[in-house]
Amino acid sequence: MSLYKKLALAFIGPMIIGIFVTSFVIMGERSSQYLEEQLAIENLNDANSTVLHLNKLNLDGIELETYLSAMANQGVYLRIRLLSPDPLAPPLFDWSNPGTISNYPTILKTWFPIKSAPGQAMLQPGWTQQGLLEVQRHDDVAYDELWKTAQNMFWALLASVALAGLLGSFLLQRILAPLKGVVTQAKAIGERRFITTPEPSTTEFAEVTRAMNELARRVGDMLEKESQRLSRQREATEIDAGTGLLLRNPFMARLGAKLESEDADASGSVALVRLSNLARLNQNFGRQTMDAVLAEIGSSITRLNLAQADWVAGRLNGSDFCLLAPLTNEPKQAAEALQRIIQEVLANFEMTENTPLPSACVSYTSGQTIGHLMTALDGALVVSDEQGESEVIVANLSSGSAIPIREQASLWHSQLLTAIEAQQLVIATFPVVTPDGQLIHHEGMLRINIDGQLRSAGEFMPWVHRLNLSYEIDQVATGLAIEKISETGQSTCANLTSAALHDDRFSTWLELFLKNHAENAKNLNLEIGEAAAFAHPDNFKRLVTVAHGAGVKIGIEHMGYRISDIGKLGDLGMDYIKMDSLFSRDLNNNPGNAALMRTYINIAQSLGLPCIAEGISSTDALSAVFELGVAGACGQGVHYE
Repeated sequence: MSLYKKLALAFIGPMIIGIFVTSFVIMGERSSQYLEEQLAIENLNDANSTVLHLNKLNLDGIELETYLSAMANQGVYLRIRLLSPDPLAPPLFDWSNPGTISNYPTILKTWFPIKSAPGQAMLQPGWTQQGLLEVQRHDDVAYDELWKTAQNMFWALLASVALAGLLGSFLLQRILAPLKGVVTQAKAIGERRFITTPEPSTTEFAEVTRAMNELARRVGDMLEKESQRLSRQREATEIDAGTGLLLRNPFMARLGAKLESEDADASGSVALVRLSNLARLNQNFGRQTMDAVLAEIGSSITRLNLAQADWVAGRLNGSDFCLLAPLTNEPKQAAEALQRIIQEVLANFEMTENTPLPSACVSYTSGQTIGHLMTALDGALVVSDEQGESEVIVANLSSGSAIPIREQASLWHSQLLTAIEAQQLVIATFPVVTPDGQLIHHEGMLRINIDGQLRSAGEFMPWVHRLNLSYEIDQVATGLAIEKISETGQSTCANLTSAALHDDRFSTWLELFLKNHAENAKNLNLEIGEAAAFAHPDNFKRLVTVAHGAGVKIGIEHMGYRISDIGKLGDLGMDYIKMDSLFSRDLNNNPGNAALMRTYINIAQSLGLPCIAEGISSTDALSAVFELGVAGACGQGVHYE
């Protein structure tokens, strides 16, 4: 029950009851006293007026009795007596009517007794006392009046209380309005979203809000400090000091992770541009000037990467600059963009003369090797260098597909639509376990059945992205996970594409789908990649709201790339995070990855989140990540029975 209702029941209810009871008691007491006095006066007036009339008539005994009987038959009197002047003699006339003459509740006589004194007057026609006339009106008349007064007062009080209730309700809502903000913030913190809200004017609410805001600020400061520390650490170990770009080994590690990916970024383009005659330029312009040139080239390439969130650039050696452009279908465009940036910087420093920029590019797909790609790029770069005209050469991969891109797109479009309609997509599950071997959930990876052969997601997910079929694939992935839950009764995860965040159709569909599968939905997990979650935080939080409403957990996978966005973790409301395999492998021989993993584990623990390591390929790697303190791990080296 809400606080508003409890306050209403605790204060307004007793107040209304108290007003009614108090008013009724006071009204009853005062009214009964007043009616008793008025009834006594009427009794006396009736006695006096009757005696005056009888004194004039000077009736004898039978006539007098007839008159008094007629008076009694009026029905308003409780008792009429004519007492003899002789106190020992019986009454000359004695009549009473103890019955009721009205329909008032008889309980009124118990609560508010009315005992009016009878009216008395001496009957004395002439000089002889004929007797003492005693008249008492029926008290039912008074009780009837009391009942009418009570009813009128009840309706008046009811109207007053209703009006007061409306006014009180309005005032109570105004008073409790700041509480909604407190509740919203408390719910957000309960969902691990550490947000701040304005302090309300109510002192008590302001104190609570101030405390929670302080907690949110501390969490935000902690995340910001960790982000800065990790950035400095990465700069020291992975970033080229002269250009701010990735060094060769970290860049190759990123490329290798893409080639092993099962997401849409499992295909794209790689461009390589060489700044020729770098040694000659150093001699002619001096090292200090060339350092400024290289720094400007690095800054310009970084700005290009910021505009294309998934792009990554590296300086492979002194003169070679490489650009990794996931999801880019035309490798030549990526190479030309990189070449153009370097040309513009050289032009600004007036160094374009006799400074060719041999360039090469190649398309990559899931399953290829780094050595294969780089060999092809180096060969194409030699051809470009020999031509001496800075022409971009597209490398030829002998193992690549000979089918033109348009024909490949048409073929995949047909195969994907057929697979969706004919239910040829299946889900392969891999266990995610705790250090003590308990199952956290099964991670579901899509597979497509083409001509009786299962193809991995890394082969077709890039085409899903290019052909705008993400909405349909997300539906299939979610549905297959629910089916697996129905079969096994175990928690299962569906990996969603980035389109699930910015395609409003999916959120609408998901909400209805989860309602129709409410029981199994409680064991469903959904995951979104780090890049998409950080790029669309509001949409991610909206998806979290829909999922949590059905008891579904939301995780962020492939964590570790966007260190500068760590501060957003305190506001997203996810249920767990998964570190990308790039950072969870070879921890024993890579202190940088070990430190990064340890930091993310500490951050996750501070937020009350499990941190899970992806891509564990061996028992040694599994032991290493568990020693660091991860809550779970998954990959080929993880087994569950």
